Amino acid sequence: MKNNLLNTIGFYISRTQAKMQYHFLQKLKPYGVTPEQWVLYASLSEEEGISLTELAKVSLRDKPYTTRLVDKLEEKGLILRIKSNDDKRSSSIFLTRDGAKLKEKIIPIIAELNQWSLVAMSEEEIGLLKFLLNKMYDHIK
Repeated sequence: MKNNLLNTIGFYISRTQAKMQYHFLQKLKPYGVTPEQWVLYASLSEEEGISLTELAKVSLRDKPYTTRLVDKLEEKGLILRIKSNDDKRSSSIFLTRDGAKLKEKIIPIIAELNQWSLVAMSEEEIGLLKFLLNKMYDHIK
């Protein structure tokens, strides 16, 4: 029997992620938001006013990459950085009014895309998938 080098969990995860990202990009293209930028939106929806370092941690990106994403969103007028009074090297990041409006338009699209991507699975299978992926993630990190 031949060894199939593509028969790895990493390949299956990567293939699935690539297809999901493609559909994500198509849905969000009219709004000028990338998947990476959406992660920042989602993070700021959970907790506004967090630092760039905290934003990088929750978005699973390094600080220089997160800084570039924040710069682009700030140029578009979607987020705002406010310098800390205590530490001039630090700032808090907030959604602007336009950023919040755009987020509200995108949330239903993300929910629909998520629901569509999981329609082939039962609730039990979805729960098991999340459990197994989290278990793998915790082991790898």
